[in-house]
Amino acid sequence: MRKFRSGGQRVQVWISLGGALLVALAAFYIASGLAGRQTALAVVLITGLSLAMSWSLLRMRRQRKEHLLYHTLYDPLTGLPNRTLFVERVEQALLRAVRESGSIAVLVVDLDNFEEIDHSLGHDAGDEVLKAAAEQLVASARPGGTVARLFGDEFAVLLEDVPEKDAAVSAADRIGEALGSPIGLGEVEVSVSASVGISVGGSEGDSPEGLLREADVAMHEAKRKGKARHKVFDPGGGTTTSGRLLVESELRRAIKEGELLVYYQPLIVLETGKIRGVEALVRWQHPTYGLVPPAEFVPLAEQTGLIAPMGRWVLEEACRQVRLWQREHPSDPPLELSVNVSACQFRQPNLVEEIFRTLKSTGLDPGHLRLEITESVMVHDVSAAAALRKLKGSGIGLSMDDFGTGYSNLSYFKHLPIDALKIDRSYVSGLGSDAEDTAIVHATVAFARALNLEVTAEGIENDEQLTRLKELGCELGQGYHFARPLPVDEAAKLLSTRWRDDSRPSPMIQS
Repeated sequence: MRKFRSGGQRVQVWISLGGALLVALAAFYIASGLAGRQTALAVVLITGLSLAMSWSLLRMRRQRKEHLLYHTLYDPLTGLPNRTLFVERVEQALLRAVRESGSIAVLVVDLDNFEEIDHSLGHDAGDEVLKAAAEQLVASARPGGTVARLFGDEFAVLLEDVPEKDAAVSAADRIGEALGSPIGLGEVEVSVSASVGISVGGSEGDSPEGLLREADVAMHEAKRKGKARHKVFDPGGGTTTSGRLLVESELRRAIKEGELLVYYQPLIVLETGKIRGVEALVRWQHPTYGLVPPAEFVPLAEQTGLIAPMGRWVLEEACRQVRLWQREHPSDPPLELSVNVSACQFRQPNLVEEIFRTLKSTGLDPGHLRLEITESVMVHDVSAAAALRKLKGSGIGLSMDDFGTGYSNLSYFKHLPIDALKIDRSYVSGLGSDAEDTAIVHATVAFARALNLEVTAEGIENDEQLTRLKELGCELGQGYHFARPLPVDEAAKLLSTRWRDDSRPSPMIQS
């Protein structure tokens, strides 16, 4: 939704002004009969301007309200309903099903090979695939169905008046066929497949979250059995055990048996092109399914509490590795490390002590570590402020990650010891091509500089974005334009080469 950009909106403004002038003209005739012509003209002008301004302000407020409502209930990339609106519609459908003794079906659709496309062709291409997949899902859903984007590459479909499970299975087959159609990305064509989980309900005991959870469990089992297939949730058939609970047990094993890996993405000083530091990113090398992207297991780790041992391991491994690189390649200033810490980890009573012990055991200076947090840390746990101050007091840097995508409460910067922020890639991707994204990036950099905060831009993918960010005074950046996240041996090779010849970053360093 754009403000005052369509011809229809401009017409509405002129209509409002015309209405104001008509009222003012009526006031003129009334005033001219009561006073002199000059006084009447003044009344006309004041009345007309006041009415025009009042109507314009009311319209702007209404449009602002509609804009906020839209972004609260719809996914900005695909235009589909988001999870919040989808849950509302499932709840309404359940009420109708109970009242009419009918049934509904909820399908969770996960794109099987999206992460590979996103990594190999870049995030812009990934966004185009998501938009095309959304259109294919809408086209394949029967009339009256609701298609929503839950998050990432996961979608959901609501079907009402489902006479039997076979109707939901037929819908899953149509979805699979539709998503198999080639998607054009410039000179390249790609195809995606999908794993679909199905849950059918309609009794008084059913709930929207329960149906979503069951469909999600069934989807994970379909994916586990080879992808590009569907699975109907069966509460008596052990689906819950072989689905999400099995994934949880595998993740526990992965942490214990060393299947997790740390990848490193360099942080670049935009003005000089030198590497300032690296961000540590976790990956899962599954013995059967290969490299599993974080979107498929980090949320599960947060839900089950496994994020605590996982985060502890990532921090220790990354601190140890960066300290080794510092010894091998002495520099001034030394290489820095950025590590993400989730809101769930801040619920650990001993998190601060664990971080201090890790720094001491690995030998990494606290001033060379930066912890990246999201706004949800403060929204869900106000006690985290004390922990953040204690960490900051030791010299550890604190950065607000994905700034602008959450609650954007600016008071956090007044009360918290934040010394840096990261602009989310969703805004950087539109820099120079989208007026609103460009304005947001401009405002964010200006805001950060006014508060003496360092700024890092995420998701830099081309020279135009890099040039614009440098012109704005953005200090740091990362993205595929410089290097994708790299395994430790390739990251070491990149660091060694960059320190040896001190060259500027070359685009798209391959992993």
